[in-house]
Amino acid sequence: MHNKLRFGIWLMAVLSVLLVFARPTQAQAAANPSAFANRQGLLIDLGRHPLSEPDLQRVIQAAADQKFHYVVLHLSDNEHLSFQSKYLKNKATKTVLSPAALKRLVKFASARHVQLVPALDVPAHTGALLRQLKKTHPKDYRRVKLDSQSLDYTHKATVTLVKKLYQELDASFKNQPQRALLLGADEVPGTDNMYRQLTTFINQLNQFQNKRGYTTIVWNDSLLKSQLKKLNRNIVVNYWSQSGNRATTKALTNRRTKRVSVSDLLNAKRTIVNANSYATYYQLQFIGNAANDQYFIDYLRDAYRPYFFNEINAAGQNQDRTYEPRVTTTGTLVSLWGHDAQGVQTSAIVDFIHKLTVPK
Repeated sequence: MHNKLRFGIWLMAVLSVLLVFARPTQAQAAANPSAFANRQGLLIDLGRHPLSEPDLQRVIQAAADQKFHYVVLHLSDNEHLSFQSKYLKNKATKTVLSPAALKRLVKFASARHVQLVPALDVPAHTGALLRQLKKTHPKDYRRVKLDSQSLDYTHKATVTLVKKLYQELDASFKNQPQRALLLGADEVPGTDNMYRQLTTFINQLNQFQNKRGYTTIVWNDSLLKSQLKKLNRNIVVNYWSQSGNRATTKALTNRRTKRVSVSDLLNAKRTIVNANSYATYYQLQFIGNAANDQYFIDYLRDAYRPYFFNEINAAGQNQDRTYEPRVTTTGTLVSLWGHDAQGVQTSAIVDFIHKLTVPK
Protein backbone atom coordinates (compact mmCIF):
# COMPACT_ATOMS: atom_id res chain seq x y z
CA MET A 1 0.00 0.00 0.00
CA HIS A 2 2.78 2.39 0.95
CA ASN A 3 4.69 1.48 -2.22
CA LYS A 4 1.61 2.24 -4.37
CA LEU A 5 1.18 5.57 -2.57
CA ARG A 6 4.82 6.50 -3.11
CA PHE A 7 4.57 5.49 -6.78
CA GLY A 8 1.41 7.60 -7.20
CA ILE A 9 3.08 10.63 -5.66
CA TRP A 10 6.17 10.12 -7.86
CA LEU A 11 4.02 9.77 -11.00
CA MET A 12 2.08 12.95 -10.22
CA ALA A 13 5.34 14.84 -9.67
CA VAL A 14 6.74 13.65 -13.02
CA LEU A 15 3.53 14.57 -14.85
CA SER A 16 3.53 18.01 -13.23
CA VAL A 17 7.07 18.68 -14.45
CA LEU A 18 6.21 17.50 -17.95
CA LEU A 19 3.15 19.74 -18.06
CA VAL A 20 5.20 22.74 -16.99
CA PHE A 21 7.70 22.17 -19.78
CA ALA A 22 5.03 21.33 -22.37
CA ARG A 23 2.88 24.37 -21.62
CA PRO A 24 3.84 27.40 -23.76
CA THR A 25 5.12 30.32 -21.74
CA GLN A 26 3.38 33.68 -21.88
CA ALA A 27 6.23 35.03 -24.01
CA GLN A 28 6.09 32.15 -26.48
CA ALA A 29 2.33 32.43 -26.82
CA ALA A 30 2.62 36.14 -27.71
CA ALA A 31 4.59 35.57 -30.94
CA ASN A 32 1.90 35.40 -33.62
CA PRO A 33 2.92 36.18 -37.23
CA SER A 34 -0.50 35.24 -38.64
CA ALA A 35 -2.02 38.17 -36.75
CA PHE A 36 -0.70 40.53 -39.45
CA ALA A 37 -2.25 38.68 -42.38
CA ASN A 38 -5.54 40.56 -42.26
CA ARG A 39 -4.78 43.76 -40.40
CA GLN A 40 -4.16 47.32 -41.54
CA GLY A 41 -1.14 49.21 -40.22
CA LEU A 42 0.25 52.74 -40.37
CA LEU A 43 3.98 53.54 -40.20
CA ILE A 44 5.19 56.95 -39.05
CA ASP A 45 8.84 57.86 -39.73
CA LEU A 46 10.38 59.31 -36.56
CA GLY A 47 13.92 58.83 -37.80
CA ARG A 48 13.54 61.65 -40.32
CA HIS A 49 10.55 63.49 -38.88
CA PRO A 50 10.83 63.28 -35.07
CA LEU A 51 7.67 63.86 -33.04
CA SER A 52 7.05 64.50 -29.37
CA GLU A 53 4.96 62.25 -27.12
CA PRO A 54 1.87 64.53 -27.32
CA ASP A 55 2.21 64.69 -31.12
CA LEU A 56 2.39 60.90 -31.31
CA GLN A 57 -0.71 60.61 -29.18
CA ARG A 58 -2.53 62.65 -31.80
CA VAL A 59 -1.20 60.42 -34.59
CA ILE A 60 -2.22 57.26 -32.71
CA GLN A 61 -5.68 58.69 -32.05
CA ALA A 62 -6.10 59.49 -35.75
CA ALA A 63 -5.01 55.95 -36.65
CA ALA A 64 -7.54 54.55 -34.19
CA ASP A 65 -10.25 56.79 -35.65
CA GLN A 66 -9.52 55.33 -39.10
CA LYS A 67 -9.62 51.75 -37.78
CA PHE A 68 -5.93 50.98 -38.23
CA HIS A 69 -5.04 47.95 -36.14
CA TYR A 70 -1.43 48.87 -35.47
CA VAL A 71 1.03 51.76 -35.74
CA VAL A 72 4.70 51.20 -36.54
CA LEU A 73 7.07 53.70 -34.93
CA HIS A 74 10.14 53.94 -37.19
CA LEU A 75 12.36 54.99 -34.30
CA SER A 76 15.68 55.57 -36.01
CA ASP A 77 17.38 56.13 -39.32
CA ASN A 78 20.52 57.77 -40.62
CA GLU A 79 19.34 61.18 -39.44
CA HIS A 80 18.02 60.71 -35.91
CA LEU A 81 17.55 58.37 -32.94
CA SER A 82 14.05 58.86 -31.52
CA PHE A 83 14.43 56.66 -28.45
CA GLN A 84 16.62 56.88 -25.38
CA SER A 85 18.94 53.94 -24.78
CA LYS A 86 20.71 53.15 -21.54
CA TYR A 87 23.44 51.37 -23.49
CA LEU A 88 23.93 54.16 -26.03
CA LYS A 89 23.81 56.80 -23.25
CA ASN A 90 21.82 59.33 -25.24
CA LYS A 91 19.64 61.78 -23.34
CA ALA A 92 15.86 61.95 -23.48
CA THR A 93 14.52 65.13 -25.08
CA LYS A 94 11.26 66.30 -26.57
CA THR A 95 11.89 64.12 -29.65
CA VAL A 96 14.09 61.44 -28.07
CA LEU A 97 11.53 59.34 -26.25
CA SER A 98 12.43 57.88 -22.87
CA PRO A 99 11.45 54.30 -21.93
CA ALA A 100 8.77 55.81 -19.67
CA ALA A 101 7.37 57.87 -22.57
CA LEU A 102 7.26 54.79 -24.81
CA LYS A 103 5.42 52.84 -22.10
CA ARG A 104 2.88 55.66 -21.80
CA LEU A 105 2.35 55.61 -25.56
CA VAL A 106 1.79 51.83 -25.44
CA LYS A 107 -0.82 52.32 -22.73
CA PHE A 108 -2.46 55.15 -24.70
CA ALA A 109 -2.60 53.03 -27.86
CA SER A 110 -3.84 49.91 -26.08
CA ALA A 111 -6.75 51.86 -24.62
CA ARG A 112 -7.75 52.56 -28.23
CA HIS A 113 -7.23 48.94 -29.38
CA VAL A 114 -4.13 49.87 -31.39
CA GLN A 115 -0.91 47.86 -31.23
CA LEU A 116 2.38 49.80 -31.24
CA VAL A 117 5.20 48.15 -33.18
CA PRO A 118 8.72 49.53 -32.68
CA ALA A 119 11.06 49.60 -35.68
CA LEU A 120 14.80 49.79 -35.06
CA ASP A 121 15.96 49.21 -38.62
CA VAL A 122 19.12 47.12 -38.95
CA PRO A 123 21.63 46.54 -40.43
CA ALA A 124 21.18 49.45 -42.87
CA HIS A 125 19.65 52.86 -42.03
CA THR A 126 21.80 53.00 -38.87
CA GLY A 127 23.79 56.20 -39.38
CA ALA A 128 22.43 57.94 -36.27
CA LEU A 129 22.94 54.82 -34.17
CA LEU A 130 26.56 54.51 -35.34
CA ARG A 131 27.33 58.15 -34.56
CA GLN A 132 26.04 57.74 -31.01
CA LEU A 133 27.86 54.43 -30.59
CA LYS A 134 31.13 56.06 -31.68
CA LYS A 135 30.78 58.59 -28.84
CA THR A 136 30.02 56.12 -26.07
CA HIS A 137 31.51 52.78 -27.16
CA PRO A 138 34.28 53.46 -29.72
CA LYS A 139 35.62 49.89 -29.59
CA ASP A 140 32.17 48.47 -30.36
CA TYR A 141 31.78 51.07 -33.09
CA ARG A 142 34.92 49.86 -34.84
CA ARG A 143 33.80 46.23 -34.56
CA VAL A 144 30.30 46.67 -35.95
CA LYS A 145 30.67 49.42 -38.58
CA LEU A 146 30.31 48.28 -42.20
CA ASP A 147 30.01 51.82 -43.57
CA SER A 148 28.77 55.17 -42.25
CA GLN A 149 25.13 54.05 -42.50
CA SER A 150 25.28 50.28 -42.02
CA LEU A 151 26.18 47.69 -39.40
CA ASP A 152 28.40 44.77 -40.34
CA TYR A 153 25.88 41.94 -40.28
CA THR A 154 28.64 39.37 -40.85
CA HIS A 155 30.20 40.11 -37.43
CA LYS A 156 28.92 38.43 -34.26
CA ALA A 157 29.52 41.67 -32.31
CA THR A 158 26.72 43.26 -34.32
CA VAL A 159 24.24 40.61 -33.19
CA THR A 160 25.31 41.21 -29.59
CA LEU A 161 24.82 44.97 -29.96
CA VAL A 162 21.40 44.71 -31.60
CA LYS A 163 20.18 42.25 -28.96
CA LYS A 164 21.07 44.78 -26.25
CA LEU A 165 19.07 47.50 -27.99
CA TYR A 166 16.10 45.25 -28.77
CA GLN A 167 16.04 44.08 -25.18
CA GLU A 168 15.62 47.69 -24.06
CA LEU A 169 12.82 48.32 -26.55
CA ASP A 170 11.14 45.03 -25.66
CA ALA A 171 10.80 46.23 -22.08
CA SER A 172 8.98 49.37 -23.23
CA PHE A 173 6.60 47.66 -25.66
CA LYS A 174 5.87 44.35 -23.91
CA ASN A 175 2.58 45.24 -22.17
CA GLN A 176 0.40 44.50 -25.20
CA PRO A 177 -1.78 41.50 -26.17
CA GLN A 178 0.31 41.11 -29.34
CA ARG A 179 4.01 42.00 -29.51
CA ALA A 180 6.06 42.57 -32.66
CA LEU A 181 9.19 44.39 -33.78
CA LEU A 182 10.08 45.50 -37.30
CA LEU A 183 13.71 44.43 -37.73
CA GLY A 184 14.12 46.09 -41.12
CA ALA A 185 16.73 44.35 -43.31
CA ASP A 186 15.89 46.66 -46.22
CA GLU A 187 18.29 48.28 -48.70
CA VAL A 188 21.20 46.34 -47.22
CA PRO A 189 24.56 46.85 -48.97
CA GLY A 190 26.60 43.78 -49.87
CA THR A 191 27.19 40.92 -52.26
CA ASP A 192 25.07 37.82 -52.74
CA ASN A 193 27.55 35.96 -50.57
CA MET A 194 27.11 38.52 -47.80
CA TYR A 195 23.33 38.23 -48.13
CA ARG A 196 23.63 34.58 -47.17
CA GLN A 197 25.05 35.80 -43.88
CA LEU A 198 22.25 38.36 -43.70
CA THR A 199 19.81 35.44 -43.49
CA THR A 200 21.73 34.07 -40.51
CA PHE A 201 21.77 37.53 -38.92
CA ILE A 202 17.99 37.87 -39.28
CA ASN A 203 17.36 34.36 -37.95
CA GLN A 204 19.51 34.91 -34.87
CA LEU A 205 17.64 38.10 -33.96
CA ASN A 206 14.29 36.51 -34.74
CA GLN A 207 14.95 33.57 -32.42
CA PHE A 208 16.06 35.96 -29.68
CA GLN A 209 12.88 38.00 -30.10
CA ASN A 210 10.62 34.95 -30.24
CA LYS A 211 11.87 33.86 -26.84
CA ARG A 212 10.83 37.28 -25.56
CA GLY A 213 7.36 36.94 -27.07
CA TYR A 214 7.89 39.10 -30.15
CA THR A 215 6.95 38.46 -33.77
CA THR A 216 9.68 39.60 -36.18
CA ILE A 217 8.91 41.59 -39.33
CA VAL A 218 11.32 42.35 -42.19
CA TRP A 219 11.12 44.17 -45.52
CA ASN A 220 11.39 42.01 -48.64
CA ASP A 221 13.94 43.67 -50.90
CA SER A 222 17.15 42.11 -49.53
CA LEU A 223 15.82 38.55 -49.36
CA LEU A 224 17.27 36.16 -51.92
CA LYS A 225 15.24 33.38 -53.55
CA SER A 226 18.12 31.01 -52.85
CA GLN A 227 18.01 31.80 -49.12
CA LEU A 228 14.26 31.68 -48.54
CA LYS A 229 14.26 28.06 -47.34
CA LYS A 230 16.81 29.01 -44.69
CA LEU A 231 14.89 32.03 -43.43
CA ASN A 232 12.88 31.23 -40.29
CA ARG A 233 9.31 30.42 -41.30
CA ASN A 234 7.62 32.55 -38.65
CA ILE A 235 9.02 35.86 -39.93
CA VAL A 236 6.49 38.29 -41.40
CA VAL A 237 7.49 39.94 -44.70
CA ASN A 238 6.47 43.51 -45.53
CA TYR A 239 6.46 43.48 -49.35
CA TRP A 240 7.19 46.98 -50.62
CA SER A 241 9.12 46.45 -53.85
CA GLN A 242 11.01 43.71 -55.63
CA SER A 243 13.09 46.32 -57.45
CA GLY A 244 14.07 48.22 -54.33
CA ASN A 245 13.60 51.43 -56.32
CA ARG A 246 16.22 50.36 -58.89
CA ALA A 247 15.45 51.51 -62.41
CA THR A 248 18.15 50.27 -64.84
CA THR A 249 17.38 47.28 -67.06
CA LYS A 250 20.41 45.41 -65.71
CA ALA A 251 19.43 45.93 -62.07
CA LEU A 252 15.79 45.00 -62.69
CA THR A 253 16.74 41.82 -64.56
CA ASN A 254 19.13 40.83 -61.80
CA ARG A 255 16.58 41.47 -59.07
CA ARG A 256 13.78 39.60 -60.83
CA THR A 257 16.10 36.61 -61.06
CA LYS A 258 17.48 36.72 -57.52
CA ARG A 259 15.15 38.60 -55.14
CA VAL A 260 12.04 36.95 -53.72
CA SER A 261 8.73 37.48 -55.46
CA VAL A 262 5.29 37.28 -53.90
CA SER A 263 4.86 33.87 -55.53
CA ASP A 264 8.06 32.67 -53.87
CA LEU A 265 6.73 33.75 -50.49
CA LEU A 266 3.32 32.18 -51.12
CA ASN A 267 4.92 28.89 -52.17
CA ALA A 268 6.96 28.98 -48.97
CA LYS A 269 3.77 29.70 -46.98
CA ARG A 270 5.08 32.93 -45.49
CA THR A 271 2.94 35.67 -43.96
CA ILE A 272 2.93 38.71 -46.27
CA VAL A 273 1.87 42.28 -45.58
CA ASN A 274 1.33 44.43 -48.67
CA ALA A 275 3.40 47.61 -48.36
CA ASN A 276 3.27 48.53 -52.07
CA SER A 277 5.78 51.34 -52.55
CA TYR A 278 3.61 53.10 -55.10
CA ALA A 279 0.16 52.73 -53.61
CA THR A 280 0.84 52.77 -49.87
CA TYR A 281 3.95 55.01 -49.53
CA TYR A 282 3.67 58.75 -49.04
CA GLN A 283 6.26 61.40 -48.27
CA LEU A 284 5.34 63.71 -45.38
CA GLN A 285 6.95 66.61 -47.24
CA PHE A 286 4.05 66.56 -49.74
CA ILE A 287 1.35 66.88 -47.10
CA GLY A 288 -0.44 70.15 -47.70
CA ASN A 289 -0.06 69.94 -51.47
CA ALA A 290 -3.71 69.46 -52.36
CA ALA A 291 -3.11 67.75 -55.71
CA ASN A 292 -0.55 65.27 -54.34
CA ASP A 293 -2.60 64.53 -51.23
CA GLN A 294 -5.78 63.87 -53.17
CA TYR A 295 -4.04 61.69 -55.76
CA PHE A 296 -2.60 59.42 -53.06
CA ILE A 297 -5.87 59.26 -51.10
CA ASP A 298 -7.90 58.48 -54.23
CA TYR A 299 -5.41 55.94 -55.59
CA LEU A 300 -5.21 54.09 -52.27
CA ARG A 301 -9.00 53.97 -51.95
CA ASP A 302 -9.97 53.32 -55.58
CA ALA A 303 -7.07 51.64 -57.41
CA TYR A 304 -5.11 49.74 -54.79
CA ARG A 305 -6.20 46.33 -53.59
CA PRO A 306 -4.35 43.98 -51.18
CA TYR A 307 -3.59 41.64 -54.09
CA PHE A 308 -1.81 44.34 -56.17
CA PHE A 309 1.94 44.22 -55.47
CA ASN A 310 5.01 46.12 -56.66
CA GLU A 311 7.03 43.55 -58.61
CA ILE A 312 9.17 43.22 -61.74
CA ASN A 313 7.29 41.74 -64.67
CA ALA A 314 8.52 39.28 -67.33
CA ALA A 315 9.50 42.18 -69.58
CA GLY A 316 11.88 43.45 -66.91
CA GLN A 317 9.77 46.45 -65.95
CA ASN A 318 8.74 47.60 -62.50
CA GLN A 319 4.98 47.12 -62.18
CA ASP A 320 3.15 48.58 -59.19
CA ARG A 321 -0.12 46.82 -60.06
CA THR A 322 1.11 43.24 -60.34
CA TYR A 323 -1.98 41.12 -59.77
CA GLU A 324 -1.35 38.18 -57.45
CA PRO A 325 -4.59 36.15 -57.56
CA ARG A 326 -3.40 33.64 -54.94
CA VAL A 327 -3.25 36.35 -52.27
CA THR A 328 -6.41 36.11 -50.20
CA THR A 329 -5.20 38.04 -47.14
CA THR A 330 -5.82 41.76 -46.64
CA GLY A 331 -2.79 42.82 -44.58
CA THR A 332 -1.73 46.30 -45.69
CA LEU A 333 0.83 48.77 -44.31
CA VAL A 334 0.57 52.47 -45.18
CA SER A 335 3.93 54.17 -44.65
CA LEU A 336 4.43 57.90 -44.10
CA TRP A 337 8.11 58.66 -44.71
CA GLY A 338 9.74 61.82 -43.43
CA HIS A 339 12.35 62.97 -45.95
CA ASP A 340 12.75 66.79 -45.95
CA ALA A 341 9.54 67.30 -43.98
CA GLN A 342 10.77 69.61 -41.22
CA GLY A 343 8.12 72.22 -41.88
CA VAL A 344 5.12 69.87 -41.85
CA GLN A 345 2.91 70.36 -38.81
CA THR A 346 1.45 67.49 -36.79
CA SER A 347 -2.03 68.89 -37.35
CA ALA A 348 -1.56 68.45 -41.12
CA ILE A 349 -0.38 64.85 -40.64
CA VAL A 350 -3.38 64.09 -38.43
CA ASP A 351 -5.79 65.63 -40.96
CA PHE A 352 -4.18 63.55 -43.71
CA ILE A 353 -4.51 60.30 -41.74
CA HIS A 354 -8.20 61.07 -41.16
CA LYS A 355 -8.70 61.01 -44.95
CA LEU A 356 -7.17 57.57 -45.49
CA THR A 357 -9.29 54.59 -46.49
CA VAL A 358 -7.56 51.23 -46.93
CA PRO A 359 -9.47 48.65 -49.04
CA LYS A 360 -9.92 45.23 -47.47
